[in-house]
Amino acid sequence: MIYWLRLLGLVFLVIVVIAIIGSLLPRSYDFEVTETIAAPPEQVYPEIETLPQWQAWSQWSLENENVKSLEYSDDGLSQTWTDQRGEGSLWVTDRQENQSVSYSMTFGNFPEMKSTIHLKPLGEGSTEVRWRSQGQLPGGPFYGYFSPFFSTGMKSHYQYGLSKIAKIVAP
Repeated sequence: MIYWLRLLGLVFLVIVVIAIIGSLLPRSYDFEVTETIAAPPEQVYPEIETLPQWQAWSQWSLENENVKSLEYSDDGLSQTWTDQRGEGSLWVTDRQENQSVSYSMTFGNFPEMKSTIHLKPLGEGSTEVRWRSQGQLPGGPFYGYFSPFFSTGMKSHYQYGLSKIAKIVAP
């Protein structure tokens, strides 16, 4: 009996140590992806200017079987959605014609994420598109362990979207 109590105590201690370490790990993230598109900013910008346009290239669209509902504001600068994991909202905070679109997003219990899609003209009618996001994961003992996987997963979603934009504007 004493053996099982000691084993239980050891398991509990290991869980507590893992939780404490996880609470101390950084929960912030800052990542970006870049794609060069063979089209000038004037052709790329209309794809990112308003949120309804994102349906053509974003994984967060009604084509995604996880998305149950998606609604836009009348001006197309904010949206709300529901999917299998919860509810979210996204709103454009700044637009610079043919240069950038900045937005903020909340989803589930995650704190606000701030992002910018920046267009940089390159020679010969090409554009460098840089999509950057910054924020923090929720508090708790295990989100610190999740942080590197979150950035990696989001980067793959962003890269997918940018490659679809490239196919739309420069087929």
